[in-house]
Amino acid sequence: ISGKFHSHVVDIKNPEEIERWLNTAKTNIGEILAVVHVTGKLPEVGNLTELTRAGWEELVAKFISTPATVAQRTLEQFVPGGGKDPRLFKDKTGAIMIIGPDLPVGRKVTGTQRAQVEVFRGALRPFTTTVNQELSDVLKSKIRMFTIFPGSVTGIEPDNQKIADAFNFLVSENAASSSEVTFCVDESR
Repeated sequence: ISGKFHSHVVDIKNPEEIERWLNTAKTNIGEILAVVHVTGKLPEVGNLTELTRAGWEELVAKFISTPATVAQRTLEQFVPGGGKDPRLFKDKTGAIMIIGPDLPVGRKVTGTQRAQVEVFRGALRPFTTTVNQELSDVLKSKIRMFTIFPGSVTGIEPDNQKIADAFNFLVSENAASSSEVTFCVDESR
């Protein structure tokens, strides 16, 4: 990872604040090559079907809407004006990485706990695939979005080195030609 790493704490639900901080980073360190968004872990909840509407909307915002907003604002950073003129995306480069949600950790992880996480992972998979198809096939862009899912069905703690290794690959030239866009870094193949 580059020595020019830059991070901020922001109201990640506010698109204007995301844009402001991306602009600040670009001004202070130069061109942005990659943006990483970490969703965090799914909080302990009872049954998803018994959540209040507000509780459900909070989870949807954290694991679906906010990653989409971060991706959208990042694309605007990579291709200024691209929203109005999609031709500007052609041959542009960059990487967007969404990390999470993690699988639950522990010796006695229930199938229900894993299934709750998979609801949100399951929403991010087609989103990531569709964004990449649009970027590469329609817009002829070299920008890619990747989703990294830490954790294992065995309940082991995620290996941060594997996440770092995935990050290093995803900002390399080889990643632009990779057809794989979703990585379960702690699952053995």
